[in-house]
Amino acid sequence: MKKSSSIIVLVCILSMQTLFAQFETRPRLVEAGFFGGPTIMWASPKTTGYESEGAKIGGVYGIGVDINLVQTMQNYYFHTGINARHIRTELSFFDNYVVDANTIKDSSHVRSVYNMAYLSIPVAIKLKTDPFGRFVIFGLIGMDNSICVSSKSNDNVKKPNFDQDFNKIDNYKKTFFLREALLVSVGFDFIIKGNTKASFAFAFNNGFTNAFRKTYVNDLTKQAVKANTRGFEFQFGFIF
Repeated sequence: MKKSSSIIVLVCILSMQTLFAQFETRPRLVEAGFFGGPTIMWASPKTTGYESEGAKIGGVYGIGVDINLVQTMQNYYFHTGINARHIRTELSFFDNYVVDANTIKDSSHVRSVYNMAYLSIPVAIKLKTDPFGRFVIFGLIGMDNSICVSSKSNDNVKKPNFDQDFNKIDNYKKTFFLREALLVSVGFDFIIKGNTKASFAFAFNNGFTNAFRKTYVNDLTKQAVKANTRGFEFQFGFIF
C-alpha cells in the first residue's frame, strides 16, 4: 500500500512539473522594432590630390530584428534587419570639369558634397545583459552589407573668372553599387512595459570598400578615384 502511494505521489509530482514547464516564461525567440537617427560621416580619400572637407550629417532608419540563439537565456542574439542609410561626405580636388556641351575641358577646383543612399542588411552578433531594474545593456559587432540605390552631389566649381554651384548631379554611374562595412555599437534598452522597450545605441560604421567604381578616373591626373566612408550613428527606437 505504501509502495503504491509513493508511486502515485511521484507520478503526480512529475505531472505537475511537466504542466508547469509548459507555462514557463521564456525570453521571446524574436524581438523586432524600428529605429532612426542622425549620422556623422566623412570620407577618407586614397587618391593623391583629393582632400576630405570634414564630416557631414546624414541619417539612418529602418527595422531591426533580434533572434534569440539560446532561448533558455536572454543574452545571445543574432541581429539583422533592413535599413536605409544616407551617407553625406565632402571632397575637394582638381579635375577637368565640363560645365556644359559648349565648354571645353579645363582644370577646375571642385568641392563636391556627396549624398549616397544605401539599402542595407546588417548581420551581427548581439549580446545583452540580464535586466538591471528596467535597463538592459547590449553590445553588437558584425557586418553592414549595403546596396547603393541613389548617389548625387552638389558641386562648387572654381576656375579663372568662374565660380558656380551645380546641384543634384547624378553620380550613380561613378558610385560602387556595394558597400561593406564593420558595424560596432553599444547601447541600452529601457523596459517601458512588458515586451515594449525604448532603445538607444551609439554605433561606429566603418566602410572598407571603395565608395567609387573602378571606372571613375580623374580626367586631369588619370588616377582612379578611391575613398572609404566611415562615421558614427546615433540610433533611437522602440521594440515591441
